Amino acid sequence: MEPIKVLICDDHPFICRGIAGLLEGEKDIKVLGEACNGEEAIEKVKKFSPDIVIMDIKMPVMDGVAATKIIKSQYPSVKVIAFSVYEDENLILQMIQAGAVGYILKDISLENFVKAIKNVYNGYSMVDPKVARKILKLMSGGPESMVTSLENLTSKEVEILRELAKGKSNKEIAKNFYISGSTVKTHIANIFQKLNIHTRAEAVVYAIKRGIYLL
Repeated sequence: MEPIKVLICDDHPFICRGIAGLLEGEKDIKVLGEACNGEEAIEKVKKFSPDIVIMDIKMPVMDGVAATKIIKSQYPSVKVIAFSVYEDENLILQMIQAGAVGYILKDISLENFVKAIKNVYNGYSMVDPKVARKILKLMSGGPESMVTSLENLTSKEVEILRELAKGKSNKEIAKNFYISGSTVKTHIANIFQKLNIHTRAEAVVYAIKRGIYLL
């Protein structure tokens, strides 16, 4: 199997080098390069075609939120893992809304860091437990509709909701379920209407709350 191709983006060079050094011993992970801001990350995604970008959030020139939005719009197959010291609720939701499928903190152990990379590569969303608790706290006082029973969804809609929570694109969902892209869009529209949600980020939050999101 080809190694997982990773790009590291952080405005502190020693952090980039440190991560690259830690991952050197992982035979199934290959670090393709490093970037010191979001703008450079976009350029290197175009140049190297990584599978995963480890993305810091607060950086000069272009921050991680803006870079993630552009990367996901131009290179939808690239998966972004937010990597930050911040547990700020707004930043967490901004990164998820931008398209990040993982949010891990910089105090993570090497073992869990490697696990996060591999799980995201295999199609799962990964959120640090402390971050997940922040999201749950945010939603605890939310509208009653956010806790609508899954019984309102069809079995197919539950499966597609789970795929959304894993960060899968419409194209990937269509391929996995052998259905057309237009059918996927219809299912997602129905899910959003039934759950009274409007974005994929809210779908991730809902999936966490209902226990169908893999941490």
